[in-house]
Amino acid sequence: MQKKNNRIYDRLIDIGLRDPFIRTIVGLVVIAVAASFAVSALGSGTKAVITLALALSFGVVLLILRTLMKYVDSAFVRMVCFVSSGVIMFVFLVFALLLIPAAVICWPQPYAQLLTLPNCAATAIQQAQSTEEAVFVPTAFPNITLDPANRKYTVWVFYRRERMDDAQRIVGALLSAGYRSESSQSSLNEVITPNRQPNTTLIKTTAQARPAVDDVLKFVKIAIPVKAASVILFPDDATFQRGDFQIDLF
Repeated sequence: MQKKNNRIYDRLIDIGLRDPFIRTIVGLVVIAVAASFAVSALGSGTKAVITLALALSFGVVLLILRTLMKYVDSAFVRMVCFVSSGVIMFVFLVFALLLIPAAVICWPQPYAQLLTLPNCAATAIQQAQSTEEAVFVPTAFPNITLDPANRKYTVWVFYRRERMDDAQRIVGALLSAGYRSESSQSSLNEVITPNRQPNTTLIKTTAQARPAVDDVLKFVKIAIPVKAASVILFPDDATFQRGDFQIDLF
């Protein structure tokens, strides 16, 4: 009886070694084991153990599906097993292959964060710090005389991130002159104008505020004297949902 069992076992091993599908499964499991060691070395040991456990589980599932495909007569069962095996192998390979760019260049980022790769965690922190919006502090201009009559005008300053310093100076100069001025960072993609050159400053005004446009233009040029030549006044009157003037810093 023992010899018979041994013969059956040897026969199963022989069939398994000859079966290209099972050899593929073994190769996938080997890749996953290598990936788990890489994850352990680069990131979380706990997640490496989970990776190895999932690899072995998928290997067992694939073996079961392969057995059903080979010995079950139902065409439907065979088709289901074939599709399921293909999906599992595809997912398996994708996650294994993505480990290389995740470890080297932290891409794709969600996958790198899922693996808790330390170098990617540091990169994510740096990116968060670089993209964090800096505190907007208007620059004071003590040499500009405050005129209370200017308070009836509101000036909105929209700026790209690269021109935040200019926006702080313009808002500061307008506040020092008595205008109500507020600012907002924007891509300015929604602004329709032919004057979209880098470092261009475009001033738009409503018909009611047109008499004060020369003074606003003067204070803007005082605020950014180096770029005063690129300050442009929009010739037509505009209509704004809020404010009397709009200054766009491209």
